[in-house]
Amino acid sequence: MTYFKAVRRRTFWLGALLAVASLVGCGTPPTYKLRPVTGQSPGTFSLAHSKAVEDERHAVRHLDAAKSIVYSQNFGGGGAALGLLLGPLGVAANASMIDSNTEADAVRLRGKLTLAPRELFLAAATQQGLEVVDDAAAGAPGRTLATPYLFVSKTDNDRLLTAAAVRLEYGQGTDQWSGVYMYQLPSSYQLDDLARLTPEMQARLGTEAAQGFSALAAFIAKEAPQQDGQAKGGTEKDFSYKSDLLTPRIEIEMNGRFIARSGDLIWFRSFGGVYAVRTSNIKVMSGGV
Repeated sequence: MTYFKAVRRRTFWLGALLAVASLVGCGTPPTYKLRPVTGQSPGTFSLAHSKAVEDERHAVRHLDAAKSIVYSQNFGGGGAALGLLLGPLGVAANASMIDSNTEADAVRLRGKLTLAPRELFLAAATQQGLEVVDDAAAGAPGRTLATPYLFVSKTDNDRLLTAAAVRLEYGQGTDQWSGVYMYQLPSSYQLDDLARLTPEMQARLGTEAAQGFSALAAFIAKEAPQQDGQAKGGTEKDFSYKSDLLTPRIEIEMNGRFIARSGDLIWFRSFGGVYAVRTSNIKVMSGGV
């Protein structure tokens, strides 16, 4: 049994790494997300509805009618090993089981969280001096489109991690730049607890989310004047890490650029955007940050 468990474990990781490689692609290597900022409009934003946030997809569900609370989980089935051992039918069956688990969780959680990420980000951005309008002016030239949302991610043992997030998009077509700015909130929850959210827990989550969006808005506001065309990464240090917030169940070592430590948070830039992750949910593998 020990031998077969070892084989399954190695096969599982091989499948996971192949999946990541397929997302990265075989052409131009990925680059770190450096937000373009023009001198004419370094801090002008329009609240938007990004399809990347609001479209339904595998193992992702929305927990509110506004599609601003995004739930993600990839537990269920036999993992990547099942797909590799059983071929295409195994992959399809495994994906179906994971998606069914996601839907079952979402049914329990849907409508339980009453916070409004768009309003929280708008208030935070305005306080930081950023010019933000609602989506009526989304097509105005020079504006960066901002889609705020709350991210809820399931990790081991039905533990849920939460994060304030905003997806930024600039430009159109093949020239469009996009990136996610995400700030992990301090509290975690059991699935059962969040499904039976008390007023006290609701208030705490709302307060933490407001603080998270405030921190993101402050970072974005500070970032803008320092850039002309692209972000300056001269003081950012290369390192590698694993995080169960970003890759739950399959903790894959990834590369990033360390920005700063703030309390129990590590701020860093990745190929997907800028993240602030709790030290309890990130393992620094190399780089000594």
